[in-house]
Amino acid sequence: MKKLTILFAAVMFSITAAFSQPVSDQGIIPIGITLNSILRLNVTSGGNIEYVVNTIDQYTNGIAANALYTTFFTVASSVNFDVNLYADAGTFIGVDDATHVLALDNLAYTMNTSGGAGSTLQAGTVALTAAAAPIVTSNAIPVGNAGDVIQNAFSIEWELGTGLAAAGSLLVQSVPSDRYVVNVVLELSQQ
Repeated sequence: MKKLTILFAAVMFSITAAFSQPVSDQGIIPIGITLNSILRLNVTSGGNIEYVVNTIDQYTNGIAANALYTTFFTVASSVNFDVNLYADAGTFIGVDDATHVLALDNLAYTMNTSGGAGSTLQAGTVALTAAAAPIVTSNAIPVGNAGDVIQNAFSIEWELGTGLAAAGSLLVQSVPSDRYVVNVVLELSQQ
């Protein structure tokens, strides 16, 4: 009888255990991700270009691009980007006499890169205008141009009076003596 009682008790405990609810617990771990956009342009050198035209050869043939007339800039960006270039006025304006003006197309530039594998650059030598011109764009194939300053290092080689001006050489234009200025804007934007 004792064996039967023990057997009956064992069966009852096993049936009770089979129908009892399992014990479980859970913890919640909130996770948030904040992605801050990075979109920075930095002119590293050549941020102030100064031409001095003082020979007939320079008036006739202009001043070709060289190391003195080169602007270097970098872009650090977490997204694909474009860079536009434009003058902030319709002409160069005389400092001594504001009525003296010089056409923007006397200044021209050529784009180059020492990185920029995901970028497409404006091709050829182009005259400066007051209209925004895309000088760097993302080719988006295969990965675009988002990246650091090593990947996105660019240069602008400037030249003055070398033949793109609609009015001809500086000599033919017969421009009055003055110091002519205009600001050139580099505008970085997200694609």
